[in-house]
Amino acid sequence: MNSHTFMSATAGAGASTMVSGDDSANSIAPAMSTADAFACLATSISADAARRAHALHLKADPEVLHKLRVALRRLRSLWWAYGPLLDRKDSELQRGEFKSLANAAGKTRDWDVLRDLLAGDRSTQHAFASLLESVDEHRADALLFSRRTIGNAGVEQILQRALTGARDQLDLRPTSTTLVGFAEERVEAAEKALKKRVKRAVSDKDSGYAALHEVRIAGKKQRYLLEFFSPVLDGSHQATIERLTSVQDELGKLNDLVTGESILREYSFQLGEPKAVSEAVSYLEDQKRRRMRGVHEILRTTW
Repeated sequence: MNSHTFMSATAGAGASTMVSGDDSANSIAPAMSTADAFACLATSISADAARRAHALHLKADPEVLHKLRVALRRLRSLWWAYGPLLDRKDSELQRGEFKSLANAAGKTRDWDVLRDLLAGDRSTQHAFASLLESVDEHRADALLFSRRTIGNAGVEQILQRALTGARDQLDLRPTSTTLVGFAEERVEAAEKALKKRVKRAVSDKDSGYAALHEVRIAGKKQRYLLEFFSPVLDGSHQATIERLTSVQDELGKLNDLVTGESILREYSFQLGEPKAVSEAVSYLEDQKRRRMRGVHEILRTTW
């Protein structure tokens, strides 16, 4: 089933055109039921993910992998938003499937991140030249793994089954809550979760990366929910979205450093460059410490 077929199969669930990215929320309206709004959002985001998976089958493009991961993350956030109206176990199962697919796509992305970090400027590119050759080899293997895993997973079928199952549950569980009321409640819940994690991260100056990672996850969730539901929320939330995006960018840079260091440690033997790996780990550790101090300061001033 290609992305066109996917859209045809799901059009009856409440969406007539395929939209990707932030524009997916433009099809919802205050007069809609919560179930119809879910169908519009889930259909367009799922179609985007299906299109990325199909494109990956045709061409090994790292950017396609990245956009596929983003679409899958957005789906996980949408299922979280509708969690109170869905069967808990089934919702957790679907979110787990989305995460597994995103992780498969992320294998290649992680090696790309490491390469970019080690080849960031001429000095590091020269210092880690031999190590970069080994990184490229492992990256090629990771790409084969990502494409094979996603290709064999039946992404379109997983998405279709998840969307149909969730819509059936929503239809069988009518709610008197309006879409506006539901959206406000879920955005508020996401905001509270984010503030709680920010407070935990900044209250302890010795808190490690794990606390900041929780902030990153919670921040993405709130941003996605604001993008989903902005058409039915009062006022403009663009400033908040931009602020969250800015903080996410900084947290993302820190996450890249942590990811790069983790890969070097995990594959230290396979990379076959013990001295270069040790030097690279030290380099990334130093960059990570500096970035963490900066991120803590940003969180204190932003919230």
